[in-house]
Amino acid sequence: MKPKIVIGSSMKNRSLIKETLSDLEALGFESLFPNIDASMENKDVAENLEQKAGFARDHYKAIDEADAVYFILPKGYMGSSCKIELGYSIALKKPIYFSELTGEFDLDCYPKKIISLDELDLFNEEF
Repeated sequence: MKPKIVIGSSMKNRSLIKETLSDLEALGFESLFPNIDASMENKDVAENLEQKAGFARDHYKAIDEADAVYFILPKGYMGSSCKIELGYSIALKKPIYFSELTGEFDLDCYPKKIISLDELDLFNEEF
């Protein structure tokens, strides 16, 4: 059974998320980012509060099923939704990985390892 890795990131990084999903799949992982195809645009696609909450619940369900959570954080940016997903992942004791540090002491203490987008093959050493 392939290890499952859920990606957390801002939808502003949609193209990068899709590329990473594909790269992880090529390395033999099952990669997840619910609702990635809700829009073709690189922006938050929720049209209302109910839809935003639904997207969040879908992501929490994916985290429940995942073996690890990988946060893609270009320039260290972690938005509010990702911070909530981070807290949820911590509560579930999921291994957490960042693509880079955020520069925020209270966030950067949680990743098990920093794995840059250029070094995704390092996940093979983790599983």
